[in-house]
Amino acid sequence: MEDVQNNSADKSYGAFLFGYPHLLPQMQGEALAHVFSKARKMMQDGGIIVLDLNGVPESDVQTIYGSMCSASILQSDPVLGPALSHVDILHMNEDELMNLTGVQLNGDEIRDSVTLSGAASLFLKCGVAIVAVTRGKKGCFIKCNNEERFSSSKMLPSNWINEEVSVPAAILPYGAEINSNGAGDSFTAGLLVATMLRHTGINITVESSSPTKSSPTKTLSPEGEEEQNLDHSIDSLDGLSVGSGSTGKKLTPYSLYMRENYIALKSQCSDDKKSIFSQCHEMWENCEEEVKQMYERRCKEELEIGKETPNTPTAKDVSTKSPKKTPVQDRSTNLHLVNQPMNLETAIQFASLVAARHIDTSTRDFTHLNINRIREQSTASPHGLEEI
Repeated sequence: MEDVQNNSADKSYGAFLFGYPHLLPQMQGEALAHVFSKARKMMQDGGIIVLDLNGVPESDVQTIYGSMCSASILQSDPVLGPALSHVDILHMNEDELMNLTGVQLNGDEIRDSVTLSGAASLFLKCGVAIVAVTRGKKGCFIKCNNEERFSSSKMLPSNWINEEVSVPAAILPYGAEINSNGAGDSFTAGLLVATMLRHTGINITVESSSPTKSSPTKTLSPEGEEEQNLDHSIDSLDGLSVGSGSTGKKLTPYSLYMRENYIALKSQCSDDKKSIFSQCHEMWENCEEEVKQMYERRCKEELEIGKETPNTPTAKDVSTKSPKKTPVQDRSTNLHLVNQPMNLETAIQFASLVAARHIDTSTRDFTHLNINRIREQSTASPHGLEEI
């Protein structure tokens, strides 16, 4: 770290990620706190400090089975205690959470959500800003601290203050071969990148590759109309580069859900649009109510942002002007979006997609990831990131 600091005159650092203190006897307790304190001083605006856990032993905390320990017990933990107040993002899986706090998760989602929230609160009381608990196929739970704690870490997104959300796991393509080793590491890296990303405020409209064709008027049943809308949406989704505003259709929680599951369903249904529609509809109907409410909140946020750019031409508007394909037709700057971070649910989805690419053996060994594309898959926002 001293070598890095001595050679950092022409560089700035934004984050410090450290993992597995339980497996490193010389990097525990006060030693770990010292390293975090030193890292904080050498980063721009204090940066973001991330701690990723692994190798947490079974709990020897003396509590009644299934009951929760106290924050004071965590603060006296010989491995983590002194360092917790320095940590901006703490990641662990649910087994590690149970080992550290003494709680038990029994598979009842309602009770487990209450238990997760209570256990995460213990770490917030110890000074952690954001607690992320990955749960395998059950997705991820994240709870954030208050305004006072966030104010001490200027790099953290202020719109995450006091947030608490659960997000389903990303769906992999049908038949994908999986190697789950390192899933938590890749999720943590993805969450850190999502935490640091900021919108440039630049909106880009991409022109359609062919002129708009007129079609005869048809009378459709509600089901047929919904399928036609899906057909239009799927055509736009194929390249994963056209935002939700480009189809001219109003964004809904269901269309947002459809967009996020399209890649997996396209492979699973062999690109059969009717099968994609049917499967997606069935999945949506079987979603838990809290999942649907999450998509409603995200949809509302995207629509609110969309109101700020009413004069940006849509892909449909542009495509009627010329049959020639132009990479970029329009650029405009929306001051409302400049330096805007992702919302928390979108950031979790982003991290989940990064992890999905890591555990899928067909993409596991890629040396680069297209952050823009993952960002587009994470949300139905019509405002893409022009630069990172």
